[in-house]
Amino acid sequence: MGLYVDENGEELTGWEEGQLDTLTELVNALGDYWSAGVLTLAAAVKVYAQTAELTEDESAEFLTSLWVDHSLAALEYGG
Repeated sequence: MGLYVDENGEELTGWEEGQLDTLTELVNALGDYWSAGVLTLAAAVKVYAQTAELTEDESAEFLTSLWVDHSLAALEYGG
C-alpha cells in the first residue's frame, strides 16, 4: 500500500502523491514567507488557490486554519 490514500481509502497514483508533496512544500514555503513578512496573507492565498485549484475563499480558510493551528501549537509547546 502507498503512503497516501484518498478519502475513499483508494491508493493515490504516483502523480497524485507528487502533487500532494508539491502542495505540502508550497504551503510550508508560503507559511515561511508570510511569517517573515515577505508575503502578505492575501498574496499567499492567491498563489495557493491557483496552484491547488481552489477558490480564494477555500484557500484562505485552509491556510489560515493551518497556520493558526501551527502558531497555537508553537506557543503551547514553545516550538
